[in-house]
Amino acid sequence: MRRVLLMLALMFGMVGPVSGQSGARPDPEAVAEVQARYRDAVIRTRRIEADVAALDRRIAATEASLERQPAAGDETVLLQRRQLDAAGRQEARALEDLALAKGPLTRVLGALQTLTRHPPPPLVVPTREAVDTVRAAVLMKALVVPLTERVEQADRRRAAVVAERRAIALQSERLFVSESQTGDRQATLQSRLVADRARRATLRAEARRARREAEALEARLRAWAVPVPEVPVSETPALRLPNGRDTLLAPVEGPPTARFGKGSSGWQWRAGGQAVLAPLEAEVIHAGPLDGWGQVVILDAGPGWRVVLSGLGTLDIGTGDRVRAGQRLGQGGDTLPVLLELRREEVAVDPSPWLD
Repeated sequence: MRRVLLMLALMFGMVGPVSGQSGARPDPEAVAEVQARYRDAVIRTRRIEADVAALDRRIAATEASLERQPAAGDETVLLQRRQLDAAGRQEARALEDLALAKGPLTRVLGALQTLTRHPPPPLVVPTREAVDTVRAAVLMKALVVPLTERVEQADRRRAAVVAERRAIALQSERLFVSESQTGDRQATLQSRLVADRARRATLRAEARRARREAEALEARLRAWAVPVPEVPVSETPALRLPNGRDTLLAPVEGPPTARFGKGSSGWQWRAGGQAVLAPLEAEVIHAGPLDGWGQVVILDAGPGWRVVLSGLGTLDIGTGDRVRAGQRLGQGGDTLPVLLELRREEVAVDPSPWLD
């Protein structure tokens, strides 16, 4: 039960010195677990912040390239472009707010799912702990409603901003005609700028969550009066996936037919009748059909990371199973390619560094 309450506190960054526990001797296994999670959180924060910095540089370069493009029209066209640019920035901020609002709700729902999937045996757990567990579940259920309202409110703001940007774009016929005269180069830059700003907004929200998690874990360690691990900057590039993973197994034998980018959110294989293998050891958090995607398997790759495999024809595993790296998940379908996506929160990440 204490672990459940600690998990709740860590979700919302409320962990701190607990009255009456300063003299208690912490469990060495619990200390080691929190220290390991602290290291992962620090490294994850640094990696995300490095990605944000790289996007900052790319966005600045794209904006500079757009400034160097030939002038396209009169003052009215320039004003319309500024309005579109301002609306794009508002949309990025709205996306960031939405990502921040979704984080706590996702963690509460995940904790509720864990309690539902693995309830304590009623004949083994003391009555008091069983009652405390039920109270924790009731507390988490009570949190779902306000958190859902926050997410819905943020999504309504985002939808309003998107509608405003589209209205400005529809009224800017002269802008589109003028920009078409500058060729595909400017259109490509504009498209990349919008996509990069949206991705940067999501990563910034993720970095804030990772930083809060690291701060909460550090506070817990200090409350226990145990050492807080030092995480040298040199370690950051080495750990890119959680839990020390630096490779993924290709799920299908042979070279991929498509790689990340150019319309593909991951690697693809034509695998009709072939075995599809688990790229890593992980828990299966979803296994089942999804309209338009065939049979889909989602693997929990660690805090904030998911590996998604779609396009399977049949499955040999189910939701909640624990699979080994290289274990058969099922068989490729005849109509769809097998697609491997690596996702960090809601953002698709190029899996090449771990698959090549």
